[in-house]
Amino acid sequence: MAVRKPKESPKRPTPAVSAADLAELRRHSVAGLNGLNFFVADMFTGFGPFITVYLTTNGWLPTDIGLALSVATIAAVAAQVPAGMLVDAVFQRRLLTALGIAAVIASALVLALFPERWPVIGSQVLLGIAGSLLTPAIAAITLSLSRSDQFGRRLGGNVRYKALGSMLTALLMGYVGTHFSTGAVFYVSAGFGCIALAFLPMISGVDLRNAPHRTQHPAALPKPARTAPLRRKRELWRDPLMLTFCGCIFMFHLSNAAVLPFAISAIEAAGLKDTDLLVSVALIVSQATVAIISPRLGALAHERGRKFILLAGFMALTLRCVLLAIWNSSVSLVLCQVLDGISGAAIGVMVPLIVADITHRGGRFNLGLGVVGLAVAGGATVSTTAAGFVTQHFGTRIAFICLGCAAAAGSMLVRVALPETGHLHAPPPAK
Repeated sequence: MAVRKPKESPKRPTPAVSAADLAELRRHSVAGLNGLNFFVADMFTGFGPFITVYLTTNGWLPTDIGLALSVATIAAVAAQVPAGMLVDAVFQRRLLTALGIAAVIASALVLALFPERWPVIGSQVLLGIAGSLLTPAIAAITLSLSRSDQFGRRLGGNVRYKALGSMLTALLMGYVGTHFSTGAVFYVSAGFGCIALAFLPMISGVDLRNAPHRTQHPAALPKPARTAPLRRKRELWRDPLMLTFCGCIFMFHLSNAAVLPFAISAIEAAGLKDTDLLVSVALIVSQATVAIISPRLGALAHERGRKFILLAGFMALTLRCVLLAIWNSSVSLVLCQVLDGISGAAIGVMVPLIVADITHRGGRFNLGLGVVGLAVAGGATVSTTAAGFVTQHFGTRIAFICLGCAAAAGSMLVRVALPETGHLHAPPPAK
């Protein structure tokens, strides 16, 4: 009787180049990833408040502008989950990233050249879909380039370069829009997109294929290197840990999204002029704080745990709402933007890191990011609507108290219901 040989587990691929060459490839790949994050943030900054100003100067009515912006939001929400599934299914993440950047470039050029109804709406749909694709694609590249115990630090680097890009570009776009034309900012955005495409080839395909030597996360591995099939998609939707985390992120954005717009509105109502300068200063303070602390938060997440950093972000948001309810002035707004930078950096680093923890044994990392993206969009949408209702009927101070209560409730949910996820990287116990 023939003896059946035990099935051998897949072996890690052997690097095809020397260790010195791999180290050089890695330096180039990390530099490419940093540049990609910086210029992708630059590219998207041009689509912020400049669209409203641009369409107004071209004779658009406020209702039509609101419709165009809503189309972009709806497209982004609808594309969250399909984009995550696509990035999970296709290992060529650099190609998907290039397609997303190209779509944003096309959207910017259409806006600049054709400020009519249907071209603008089409460009907004394209922008929403591209944004939903780029977020998981860049996160997947980052996961493949990182060791498991360094993923948080690398995510902190991503957040830092995004913040620097947003901060510097906001200043440049303001200058371009003032001294040239409001439509010129979209040509600048397209130019930044082309520079981002130029950084993409610096991320080495060989380095990405050698991900099994750094991490065993299924989302980072080519199919031949996976030791088990990915979990079914519906299992992720039913995962209690994923649902709890989505609830936490929903509560964060339910509180956070309306804070700055309504603080600005309250200061304008008090008679302060030059609010455009105030907004610029507030954004610069926030983004500078993010750039300074985000890498340290990523490293601290591996030392103190994900839950500690997440709670710090919620507590900073709660304190910010309370301070604005007590003292709402231009000075308090700028000072509170430091707290906004702390909470923004904490959430920006912790969301992909905790999703990676949750999906470490079953896969579907990018689908998980799409699911959390729905919670982000839902919380932000409800936030502005609810805050507007409360402000109209009870005043701004009560609105900030309600937003602070939402943040406090979110921190309680993190404290009570969300377990520490860092241990999920440990191998399962032997049977």
